[in-house]
Amino acid sequence: MEDDVHTLAAEQGLNLEALRAALAALRMHAGGDAFYVFWLPSGSVASADGHKRPRTLLAFPSPDAALGFAQRNRLVRPQNVPRLRLLSLVQLLRAMLREPSITALHLVFDAEDLQSYPPGHLPPGLHLTRDDVLRLIGVR
Repeated sequence: MEDDVHTLAAEQGLNLEALRAALAALRMHAGGDAFYVFWLPSGSVASADGHKRPRTLLAFPSPDAALGFAQRNRLVRPQNVPRLRLLSLVQLLRAMLREPSITALHLVFDAEDLQSYPPGHLPPGLHLTRDDVLRLIGVR
């Protein structure tokens, strides 16, 4: 993981200590360092006109929480089966900083019962916009 931190700092021209501090704060607030995200096939996130639409990177503390959310919100369809990937916080930040269409990161809290939240709503978690992330890592 330390290699990933160094890589991200070098790629984005970030202060290494500020990045480490930001990751420690995120870890504390989010309750973990590794999260499961849906990985959709290329092209499945484009809008009808071919442009990438703004997206929120939704990250779950467990595969069960992720799949339960997907089923509850009818995100799993035969023609567009999402895959789960386990990513560290530094990998999530890297994805967000490299892909301008990712406008927010939502780290879902380890909720006992995600089924109690209505479909179409984000489950409880730490919601960070791109500007929040840039401030946190010392860019703005």
